[in-house]
Amino acid sequence: MYSWKTIRTFCVVLLILPLIHLVILVSRETAATLNSSPTAWQGEMDAYIEQDERASLPKNPIVVIGGRRVALWRDLQTLSAHRPVLVRALGDATVNDLTHYHERLVGFYRPAVVVLLPGNSEFQVRDAKSAGELARAIGELVALDSRHDGQRLFYVFSPIKTTLYPADHDKIDEVGRRLRAWAGEQPGLRLLDANPLLAGPDGTPDPANFRSDGVNLNNAGYLRLSLLLERQLAADFPQDYPISTAR
Repeated sequence: MYSWKTIRTFCVVLLILPLIHLVILVSRETAATLNSSPTAWQGEMDAYIEQDERASLPKNPIVVIGGRRVALWRDLQTLSAHRPVLVRALGDATVNDLTHYHERLVGFYRPAVVVLLPGNSEFQVRDAKSAGELARAIGELVALDSRHDGQRLFYVFSPIKTTLYPADHDKIDEVGRRLRAWAGEQPGLRLLDANPLLAGPDGTPDPANFRSDGVNLNNAGYLRLSLLLERQLAADFPQDYPISTAR
């Protein structure tokens, strides 16, 4: 027979194992986020490659790229009943990281539409871009994609204002102005700004659309992103959507 002390110790270990596992995962992600090299996400990229080798890849999909903000967008897979959606999120990746992996992360799938949702890492922790630097990085990614296939559409969400970092709001507005000034020369580019939909009556981000961390969106916030994206898809592919969807 085991002693009561041994049994109690064993039970405590079983209870804390999930916590230890979580700490290890968080530590790995934190280390990757602090690593400024795009290779920080190579493990996740390798996982997608392995997954693709076992799967039958769809034709002309919608490919959604970004970091944690994309990974937390749970209803993306069911966004479009007419076009398959592939979610390709890398850790807390920046636009520069996504550009580094573009050929395999985007070009490999030959998508009809690419959707970019920048994350908070552009301004915090992993990077500290100015408005001009982020607008330029997005422009370089769009230009690279256009050289691969000038026929497909590229949707760019403006960076999202958060309740935790109000100091970034002016910078995000400036990114939006720069992108709009440049977008007129890019016939396949669509700019989507969800910030008005995520704002409260005073025009600032509504906490009701964010998780308690003040950075990541909750279900209500993602619903607004989905509606905005679906409306743009309906405008570009009216044959695939009922008239009521394109309102």
